[in-house]
Amino acid sequence: MKPIQIFVFCASLGLLIIILELVRRGKLKERFALLWLFSAAVLIVFSIWGSLLEILARILGIYYAPSVLLPVVIFFAVILFIYFSVIVSRQSEQLKNLAQKIALLEAELREKTSD
Repeated sequence: MKPIQIFVFCASLGLLIIILELVRRGKLKERFALLWLFSAAVLIVFSIWGSLLEILARILGIYYAPSVLLPVVIFFAVILFIYFSVIVSRQSEQLKNLAQKIALLEAELREKTSD
């Protein structure tokens, strides 16, 4: 293995350990961790199997193999952005519903205390 492969493997393994530790401590929910674990696993595969990048470049018709990483990173980023946008939208709707319920409960309480 080349020194850069060893470095990337260690960094990817470190990322994997950090994600697992965050899940263990409850700082990161399991549903979010799956995407990060998958990303770390992909990085580990790329670091171990160095020619995979060149194979992907040939399949995609890209002449400079490292430039394959840019579309891959963009793809994962877009997937993460969509996923988190869905979660934020869902939580925004839940927050609105909770605020409405609290307002109704406060109105009921005011009505009962003024009787």
